[in-house]
Amino acid sequence: MNKTRILFLFVSIAALLFACRKDMLTTDPSDKLTFSADTVIFDTVFTTIGSTTKRLLIYNPSDKLIVISSIMLAGGSASKFRLNVDGIPGISHNDIEIQGKDSMFLFVEVTLDASGQNNPLIVSDSILFMTNGNLQDVDLVAWGQDAYFYYPTNYSQSLGGYSIVDCDDVWTNEKPYVVYGLLVVDSACSLDIMEGVKVYFHKNSGMLVYRDGTLRINGQPGNPVMMEGDRLEPFYQNVPGQWDRIWFYNGSKNNTINHAIIKNGTIGVHADTVANSNPTVTINNTQIFQMSGACLLAQGAHITAENSVFGNGGQFCAALVLGGNYDFRHCTFGSYYQYGNRQTPALLLNNYYEDVDGNIQLRDLTNAYFGNCIIMGNLENEIGFDSDNGAMFKYKFDYSVLRIDPEVNTSDINFFNQIIKTDKDTFFVDQVNNDFHLDASSPAIDAGSFNVILDAATPSNLYNDLDGKGRKLNPDMGAYESQE
Repeated sequence: MNKTRILFLFVSIAALLFACRKDMLTTDPSDKLTFSADTVIFDTVFTTIGSTTKRLLIYNPSDKLIVISSIMLAGGSASKFRLNVDGIPGISHNDIEIQGKDSMFLFVEVTLDASGQNNPLIVSDSILFMTNGNLQDVDLVAWGQDAYFYYPTNYSQSLGGYSIVDCDDVWTNEKPYVVYGLLVVDSACSLDIMEGVKVYFHKNSGMLVYRDGTLRINGQPGNPVMMEGDRLEPFYQNVPGQWDRIWFYNGSKNNTINHAIIKNGTIGVHADTVANSNPTVTINNTQIFQMSGACLLAQGAHITAENSVFGNGGQFCAALVLGGNYDFRHCTFGSYYQYGNRQTPALLLNNYYEDVDGNIQLRDLTNAYFGNCIIMGNLENEIGFDSDNGAMFKYKFDYSVLRIDPEVNTSDINFFNQIIKTDKDTFFVDQVNNDFHLDASSPAIDAGSFNVILDAATPSNLYNDLDGKGRKLNPDMGAYESQE
């Protein structure tokens, strides 16, 4: 076969293929695109920070090939939004093909400018599609919010990237606060976080209160301080592990958490060993929940807590290890974790550790008191006792309802007084979604003792429950009075 015949053959095949392709192409104006949504919404985007990536699915419902003449942002180069089509970024794209009964993804992001105002702002645009003479559009809407940002300005091998908050700073609720890296309250300094403040932590970020430093979280009834991850899409509302922790370092002092909601991190509150007589931290009227590790991790610390919820920890609701001194009254510990196969109890007590040389180091558990409390979960046993007889291991459950191993002897009044043992599944209103109000049939209703309140260091703190509802003379156990 000579070269001329070969060339003719190739040309003929190409022409045939083109003819087939042309026959498959539709230019009929009745053949339009369809979309997975008519509006792409970005719930809350912090100004100057790029959003997450949203995706839009574009369908060709026709049996034939369709060519999108143009895809473009209506706002053009001034738009705050960005498009990516077939891996190619740009504000406009031309001649995009979609085979019959096929689809493609379009990706959208947005970055908003600071507005100089405290109230949320709304930014909108639209994506325009020109196909077969048809103009179609999908709306874009972003809710923007100005914020105060903290970025790492220092680095250490032990802490990684960190920044230091101004000494004796006061945060008010004019704008949210967004933290990248580790934010440090330095030695001999304090930070006051006032009612209504919202603090958002980026992935792996957290807060450290250093030796002789003080953190005071000052929420108010009905206006708590909120601390959570910075992914604000509805999907992430209850996803744990989005940020690291609030860490009270050894020697920090006079720390208080009042009326706060702390959620969706790795460890909610981490309190280290302290040698002074003051509590490492006092926690009142606070909810700490949906943590991938522990809602409360205390290592030889001194903690008092009242009217508080520690819920849905991936490992523990509270791990009180390396000894310490603890007083919990009208607190609810409930673990019904849905993001993994939890094997550890809701509450762990421990009085020793093994050092790097394999030697056992003893640490006295001088006191662990639980009065009018609830310790529940979906395991058969939700209380772990890990003790060494060579150190003090003093604890007491007083007028409390427990899900505890039936083999544990609960007849010794030095450790157990007026407790209720139960494996009842119906106990809370909606524990999976972190609502630990009591179910109407809960055995904790009217089962507490008012003496537990009167014996508290400050009884008036307990006269009302976490919702501010007055307690009865025969109060309910846990953080909430029943809503009867």
